[in-house]
Amino acid sequence: MTILASCTAALLVALIGATLYLPRWNASHQQFPPAGMWVVASAMTLVLAMLCAFALLVAIGGCVALYRDRCEERGIPYAPIRPRERIHGPMLLSILRCLFPRARLRPGELVQVRSLPEILATLDAKGCLEGLPFMPEMAAYCGHRYPVMRRVDKIWEYVHLSGMRRVRNAVLLKTLRCDGRSHGGCQAACQLIWKEAWLKQPGPDVPDARGIAHRPDLSRLAHATVDGKSRYFCQMTEIMQASTRVGPRDVGHYWRDLVGGNIRLIPLLMEISIRVFNGTQWRLGRTMWPVFQPGRSESSPHQDLGLQPGQIVRVRSKHEIEPTLNRRFRNRGLEFGKDQLFYSGGSYRVVARINQIVHEGTGEMLRFEIPSILLEGVNEIGGSILNPQNQFYFWREIWLEPQSPTAVSADNHHRSS
Repeated sequence: MTILASCTAALLVALIGATLYLPRWNASHQQFPPAGMWVVASAMTLVLAMLCAFALLVAIGGCVALYRDRCEERGIPYAPIRPRERIHGPMLLSILRCLFPRARLRPGELVQVRSLPEILATLDAKGCLEGLPFMPEMAAYCGHRYPVMRRVDKIWEYVHLSGMRRVRNAVLLKTLRCDGRSHGGCQAACQLIWKEAWLKQPGPDVPDARGIAHRPDLSRLAHATVDGKSRYFCQMTEIMQASTRVGPRDVGHYWRDLVGGNIRLIPLLMEISIRVFNGTQWRLGRTMWPVFQPGRSESSPHQDLGLQPGQIVRVRSKHEIEPTLNRRFRNRGLEFGKDQLFYSGGSYRVVARINQIVHEGTGEMLRFEIPSILLEGVNEIGGSILNPQNQFYFWREIWLEPQSPTAVSADNHHRSS
């Protein structure tokens, strides 16, 4: 497919050149009216250019897929080290903010979280703004300054199978994750989503002591008893109310990512090309990337390594992980996402060993029979839609193996070189 798409693109480029020559040929031979020939040549050039762009995307997507597949076969991680966001320097960001004071926040821009009374004034009776809850865990950050990590203009909602959904006026702030204290000790460590109305241009750090008295009210809104069962309310359980559905053919979110600074042009083209390549393969009934073959049984093996925070582990290669999965790509109920292959072969530090999380669909606390592992810096890639949520991946210990403390630095040196 990659070779065919490349040859097709080359042929279309030649046809475009021939089409552009038609008006000049007609001027010397006077076979057709000049104005009509220009209209026909322009229309043909436009059509051929669109076909050529499509063929080029398929060819680029095939090259990227071949490179990544080769890395998977050799057990080399290919997760990007450089941030995917387009971050301007502080001076340029300041100039842009002065010229466009009402413009949307951009990645890298420094903001200050408003005081808790100011934020509470924006919330409805359920403690939400535009359907998104302000959680008790967020109150500790009031009055402090943080850089914007990226905009949240969309999310991928998989619990109710509603697909991609549109979120408005929201951003992620670097390093700020939920600690779960007001949600029964949930250990998912989700990245907190901030409405732009809760943020302002930075001033001096002024922690708001008055806000402490309001925290019990927020905690009350984060928990309820429904049919005799405890249910928790957080940003992930209420994301359906905080978003609207995006149609499967709506590609405007890519433009918003590019203009808003969420993605640089080259990574965007790479992900679009992979999506176009896979779409072409699917329509032709051929294999899509990644090529991943789990086991055929309903059961899956288990391994307990007793991993603890601070330990260094290596993510096993694709061929080592495949036998640990059942036919539904799961190991003991936990799905191995295909995007996790980006990290296969890499060495990382264990952040946490988690035993319970709040179920995003029901709000009930799920307690794991088998603990899952979180790894430092191993966050969601975002797939071909470039989902910005930046959640941690959950790992089974059977997908990992202990490494020496020097493995991380050696692996990072190999990837950067």
